[in-house]
Amino acid sequence: MTSTAIFGLACFGIMIALIILGVPIAISMFVISVVGFYITGGISMLGTQLSNGIFSLSASYTFAVVPLFMIVGVLAGETGIASGAYNGARAWVGKYRGGLLYTTVVSNALFGACSGISVASNAVFCKIAAPELRKAKYDDSLSLGCISAAGSLSSLIPPSIPIITVCILSNLSIGTALICGTAAGIITMLIMMFIIKGTQLIRPNKVPEPTEEDRNITIQDKIKSLKLLVPILALFALIVGGSFFGWFSATVGGAVASVAIIIYALIRRMPIKQLIHAVCESASQFAGIYLMIMAGSLFSRFITTTGLANQLANLISGLHMAPIFIFLIVIVFYLFCGCFIAVMPIIIITVPVLLPLLQNLGFNPYAMAICLVLLCELGNITPPVGNSVFTTAIITGENPMKIFKGVTPFFIAELAACVLFGMVPVIITFIPNLLGM
Repeated sequence: MTSTAIFGLACFGIMIALIILGVPIAISMFVISVVGFYITGGISMLGTQLSNGIFSLSASYTFAVVPLFMIVGVLAGETGIASGAYNGARAWVGKYRGGLLYTTVVSNALFGACSGISVASNAVFCKIAAPELRKAKYDDSLSLGCISAAGSLSSLIPPSIPIITVCILSNLSIGTALICGTAAGIITMLIMMFIIKGTQLIRPNKVPEPTEEDRNITIQDKIKSLKLLVPILALFALIVGGSFFGWFSATVGGAVASVAIIIYALIRRMPIKQLIHAVCESASQFAGIYLMIMAGSLFSRFITTTGLANQLANLISGLHMAPIFIFLIVIVFYLFCGCFIAVMPIIIITVPVLLPLLQNLGFNPYAMAICLVLLCELGNITPPVGNSVFTTAIITGENPMKIFKGVTPFFIAELAACVLFGMVPVIITFIPNLLGM
């Protein structure tokens, strides 16, 4: 390994140490990047990176997609789109045993088409699904575990803020990654539903029979329920359809979707004060990750300059380990990080190093981008951090450890999905491949 790569690895270790000591993540990455650029290239390189690097990202239209999709997510919760998704899904799958759990998973996937952040979905469906599950006498631990885990679908289904962040940090096509995320989200949803079915067979006492109301839903009721899904499907068509058919880029899709949902909010007679508050809330959420993304981009440039990823790939290749074992080591690493660090910080810290490494080992970069996002989401449902679990616990007033217990089968489902995407990437990349994306 070259001296420059060793220096890059040392800087990465120092950055992790600073974060552990309590230094804010954005400041840690920024300071290490500044010092690193100065030592490796002097004041000239540092000045170039600070002026051109940060400016090019902050002035890029691609970067604008993040706050635009955040507006879409916040307003989707405020306008009743989430409850429409839940009631529409319930009309179709509620009549089966375990139907309300299926409904929770499917409606989370649908809501993901306008949410983009898992914790936002958790907050919304704690209020919508949890009371219905309790009323139908579902096991509390399993029900709340399902709500916590299903929120991760919002990080796969477009507009996924984590996937967009990975693309910004790694120069991948946002449109292509979002289409891959759609396939991944659907497959993960089906695996979670399979887990629910298995739980029902193994522990039938946790999954009661459907209610009389759900059993009596007719085909006419199902057809009528489709109108509840129109707003969310229209948003999905705007966001993904533009990239899929080449009508406009993902960034323009974010702008179109945000305008569309504002118009929808006005049609629903949302008070202007509430609309302004929702926009301000989305701006506040964006401000929370803005500095991290900027610092993460600068740190990514520094790591690329040192050649650390390439050197690590060469070093690992020299060990003659099969790529699958490297991938499994990365999975274990992410599960460990997820125990202590939230989703967005993990993405911003690790993607600049690990995604190029995996790509150099022959893995598909888009499949790996999806896998890394899903692995970060697994950290949201594992102790001691588990943001999704604690969000659910706070809103419902339940003991977090009870929810951690109930989330276990869904953790297994998402982990299995991650391994599947990594080993058989074609199942999520075949659509972009067909389109030549």
